[in-house]
Amino acid sequence: MANDIWYTIKNNRIKQGYIEGFNVFDSNRLELDETKRDHFVFLRPIDGVNDDSHWGRLSCDLLLSEEIVCYIYVIASNTLDIVIGEGESVHLDDVLFGKEMETYKKVSLLMNLGAKRFVNNNDFLLYDFKGRYLFVAIEMLGTGKASIGNIRVGVRGDNFMGAFPEVYRQENSFFHRYLSIFSSIYNDISEQNDKLYEMLDLDKCSPELLEMYGSWFGIDLRGGFLSEDVLRTIVKEAYQLNRMKGTRKVIERILEIMLGDDAVLLENRRQDGGIFDVTILVNRKLTEELRHQLTFLLNQFKPIRTNIRLLQMEKEAVMDGNSYLDMNATIPAEKHVVLDEEALYDGAITLL
Repeated sequence: MANDIWYTIKNNRIKQGYIEGFNVFDSNRLELDETKRDHFVFLRPIDGVNDDSHWGRLSCDLLLSEEIVCYIYVIASNTLDIVIGEGESVHLDDVLFGKEMETYKKVSLLMNLGAKRFVNNNDFLLYDFKGRYLFVAIEMLGTGKASIGNIRVGVRGDNFMGAFPEVYRQENSFFHRYLSIFSSIYNDISEQNDKLYEMLDLDKCSPELLEMYGSWFGIDLRGGFLSEDVLRTIVKEAYQLNRMKGTRKVIERILEIMLGDDAVLLENRRQDGGIFDVTILVNRKLTEELRHQLTFLLNQFKPIRTNIRLLQMEKEAVMDGNSYLDMNATIPAEKHVVLDEEALYDGAITLL
């Protein structure tokens, strides 16, 4: 059984085309710019190498709001030369990707040349198309959020047609189209199987999978309360962290992952019961979110009976209402000072 050959439209090819009213992202995705009036994309042609090349299928990830209509135009040709105007011969790609012709006229030109239009369809057969070069254009109408990405074009090569006798191999017949459904399903499953390794790659898998992998080591990471980089680091080091569980070293490592060098760990060595108290000085603003993140993680690794206190080390000087400044007392200029109405100064007190 022959396998399909697939062309994937990635960022380089997208950016080489003509784009109007879309933003391009590194994930091979085009997102509709709601501030623009017109939304068109003309992709560089895919070269099938041989004249009269057969094309199989086009698929993409298409997300549309209810107010958006997406048109995908497709045409195949053995040559790039076309005749426009008064017998003028030009290259089709020069017309489509240049700025001389208005965009809506480019669409009309494709339709006049025999392009087919597919409406709000993210997966369709191209068995009717024959030609070396395959052109794909996209138009979106309406207002709202929309995106299109992971555009893939397959060359005809059904997995199942070759298993039948020659009499059944009539191209574009009802039987051919019927089997193409199962061929498409088979190709999708094969593609997913080829990417299974990415699910186990801790640098590429989704945060949801990282949470699950953490649970395999007995670490509760659910709820999306950690940033993605911290989450990946903890899962990567889950084995080592569990080996150090219940020690000072594991607490220091978690603080390093979460805060870098902005934390100091102090143990209380008194014999009156305070030996289980641990104080962590955080040299940054300790927001409620950060406090909950640290507490949630540290409670999973700290020694039993240990009480952990998180203290924020402030850089600013703070005085309450009963503060008294003696002679020659100085508050540095970079400090912010607030005094109430009953403040009393004596002698040579100076506020800088």
